[in-house]
Amino acid sequence: MSDLPEPPPGKVWICRPYITVRGRRIFAAAYGLKAFCFLVDA
Repeated sequence: MSDLPEPPPGKVWICRPYITVRGRRIFAAAYGLKAFCFLVDA
């Protein structure tokens, strides 16, 4: 279903179509991606 590896215990993957860096939106599509994914605490 997902290309992401299984997260370690207590963590979950969060994926968003853009991130904000220094007040500017950076869109994943500009880098050929559907979304940026991050590990965060559950």
